[in-house]
Amino acid sequence: MSKPFLNLRLTFLLAGCLSGLACATMHKGSGGTPPPEQAAAYFPLVPGWKWAYEIERGGEQILATYAVLQQMGDTVIVQAGEKRNGYAILPEGIARREGLNPGDFILKTPIRAGASWPLAGGTAKVVSVGETVTLPAGSYANCAVVEEVRTNPDRVLRTIYASGVGPISLEYQVSNPETRKFDVVLRARLLGLTRPGEDPMGNDTISSPPAKP
Repeated sequence: MSKPFLNLRLTFLLAGCLSGLACATMHKGSGGTPPPEQAAAYFPLVPGWKWAYEIERGGEQILATYAVLQQMGDTVIVQAGEKRNGYAILPEGIARREGLNPGDFILKTPIRAGASWPLAGGTAKVVSVGETVTLPAGSYANCAVVEEVRTNPDRVLRTIYASGVGPISLEYQVSNPETRKFDVVLRARLLGLTRPGEDPMGNDTISSPPAKP
């Protein structure tokens, strides 16, 4: 597994059940506003946003926080632990920044069920939209499930993005050549978030918006 790939997706994480923890549940929303199709709606990369995740990796559970530090033109810098990751905000969607050039898109407009786009060594696909996902921290409406499938080694990254919130869960699986099955090597879920303008020392630091009716 390449370090850039792992570091990149450690930035935003889960889509399943953590061992010994409550599972996320998912169901279709009923009525209400149609889910947005713009990529930016599912990833609010604006300075002031912060997310806290619980990550399970290698049998250990850790807390990780990520924060949008600054925006320079079409580039956004996100602090992920001791690392800084760059994203390109483009008319077509949101891409990973690789040096001066945009890399693979993590979200590409339009966000519709069945939509797909190429990746280096693989393909990304929107599996579903308009889902309501419930985690222990709360329920999130208008979620989009995106899967990135790559080869060498065969691996699948499944991320759930909530409209107006960002990534709320992630599951990363890698093919095991001995068992010919996929092993889950990383899971993560959102514990809470801070929006721009909220007091980081206040009671509203970690908030979980309820699902829209």
